Amino acid sequence: MHNRILIVEDSAFHGKVLQDILIKYGFQVKWTSSAEEALQEKMYDYDLILLDLILPGIDGYAFAQKIKRAYPYLPIIAITSVVEEESVSRALNMGADDYIKKPFSEVELLARIKVQIRTRRLQLELLERNKELEIAYKKIKDLATKDMLTGAYNRLYLREYLEMYAKGHDNYIISCFIIDIDNFKLINDTYGHLTGDVILKRLVDICKNTINDYGIVVRFGGEEFLIIITKLVDSSFLAENIRRECEKDKTGGFKWTVSIGLSQGTITKDNFLTDSEKLIKQADAMLYEAKRTGKNKVVKYKAEG
Repeated sequence: MHNRILIVEDSAFHGKVLQDILIKYGFQVKWTSSAEEALQEKMYDYDLILLDLILPGIDGYAFAQKIKRAYPYLPIIAITSVVEEESVSRALNMGADDYIKKPFSEVELLARIKVQIRTRRLQLELLERNKELEIAYKKIKDLATKDMLTGAYNRLYLREYLEMYAKGHDNYIISCFIIDIDNFKLINDTYGHLTGDVILKRLVDICKNTINDYGIVVRFGGEEFLIIITKLVDSSFLAENIRRECEKDKTGGFKWTVSIGLSQGTITKDNFLTDSEKLIKQADAMLYEAKRTGKNKVVKYKAEG
C-alpha cells in the first residue's frame, strides 16, 4: 500500500519539486497551494503532511494547530526557509512533528518522512491494541462479575459496588428489592428448565429496563434477584412497575408472577457492609411476607414505632 502525502506549499517551484521527488519514490501525492485549499481535503486519507510555514491567508502555524487538534496522529513536517530558532520552536509547539529547512536534500527529506510515517503506524497499532485490551478486559470483568445466564451482576460484584459507592458518599439512602419468581419450581417441572431460563432472563430484562441507571440488578440465588437503588426515587413505584410488567408478560406462553420485598434506609461510609446487610435482611423478610400472604405483590418494610 502506497503512503499518501499532502503537500501544502504556495510556491509553484517548490511544490513541483516536492511532488516529483515523492512520486519518484512511490508515494501518492496531493499538492495544494494554500491552507484553505488543504482544509477541503479529507485528512484521514493521508499519512503525512508536508507544510510550508509561510503561506498566504491562513499561515502554516495556524494550519498545523488546527489539524493537530482534530487529527493528533497525523504527522506534520514543516518546511521553511526561515532559520530563526524562534520560528522553528513556534512551529513545533503549534503541532508540527518535525521540520526541514530549504534547500533540502532528497536523502534528508525521505529519511524524515519515513521516520514520521513509521511512528504514525506504530501509534495507530498501539491504539488498536489498547482498544482490543479494553474489550478483553471488559469481557474478563463481565465473566468475573456477571451471571452467565441472565447478565445480572453476581454477589461478588455486590460488595465491590457498595464499597465503590460508599467511598464517594458519607451517608446515603439506598433501596433494596428482593424479587422471587412465584412457583418457579412448578414452571420448571411443567415447561422444562430451558423455559425456566427464558423466564429468568426476561425478569432481568424487565428489571434493568425499569430501574435504568438508578442502580444494579444482582442474581442473589436461584430464582431470587436483588436490586440496589442508589438514587432518590420512588422505590415502591419502581417495584410495583416490575411486578406489573412481569404479570402481563407472555414470554413463556403462560402467565407468571413475582413477589417483591422492599426496604429502604441509610448507609454510612464506615459501616456500609453492616448497614446494607441489615437492609437486605429486611427486604428478605418482606419477600417472605409477600409469599405468605398470597404472592404477586410488593411488601415494603416499615420500621416499628
